[in-house]
This record gives sequence, C-alpha cells and structure tokens, in this order.
Amino acid sequence: MQMIRPVPSADRDMEIDAWTTRLLDQGYCVIPDAMSPAAIAALDKDLAGDFADTPFCRGGFYGARTRRFGRLLARSSHAAALVMNPLVLGIAGRVLGPWCENIQLNLTQAIAPHPGALPQLPHRDQDMWLGTPGEVDIWSM
Repeated sequence: MQMIRPVPSADRDMEIDAWTTRLLDQGYCVIPDAMSPAAIAALDKDLAGDFADTPFCRGGFYGARTRRFGRLLARSSHAAALVMNPLVLGIAGRVLGPWCENIQLNLTQAIAPHPGALPQLPHRDQDMWLGTPGEVDIWSM
C-alpha cells in the first residue's frame, strides 16, 4: 500500500477546498499523482487476471466493447491507497458531510474500454437517478 505523505493541516484544507470546488463545478476531477507510479503498476498487475477473465459488457449503456468489474478492495490491497487517500477522504467529507454523519463506500469499479468502444466521457452519475436536488426521497414499505 502506498504511504500518503502528511500535509500540514492548513495546506491540506486549501487543497481539499480547491478539489471539492472543481468536483462540484465539473462533476468530476482527475487528481494527478493520487497514487505513485509503482502503486499503479502493482494495482494493474493485481487486476490483470480479472480483466482477462471478465467478458465484455452487454448493452449500449455499459458498452459492448468495455470490460468492467467491482470489488476492487477484495481483489487488490493496492486499491485501498485510493480509497483511504486523505485528499480523497477530505473531498468526500466536504461533499457528503452536510448530508450524513458517516461515509460508506458503495462501489469500487475497474473499467477498461477497448478499441471500438464508445468513449467514457466524464459525467455525473447522479444524473442517472432523477430526484429533487438537495432533497431526500423516502419510501416506507
């Protein structure tokens, strides 16, 4: 697992604020150097067999020329370096904190578009589920 270097609190807060603003404005952010090249190579090595064994997806939404699978934390200990990255956790806290007391990870997923696949453009997944922004729908059963 990659060791995350400590950042002084004020600097970390400013960095978290900057990335949070970008995420909320654009719906995504790509954080350079979130993992070291060695950690990325180790993660890639751990997942190579799973990519080889996973069939292409079905249907236009998932991409007929795309392979994807979940459970990354169970497949590679190196995935935790991203999940537990203090910057990533800080951003998640800023975005989700007003709406909850605790953050729970719902999904980790690896995606490999192959030649001929439709591009995976940056997008907001919440746009897939309609609802009133800023409100919670509760269905009692």
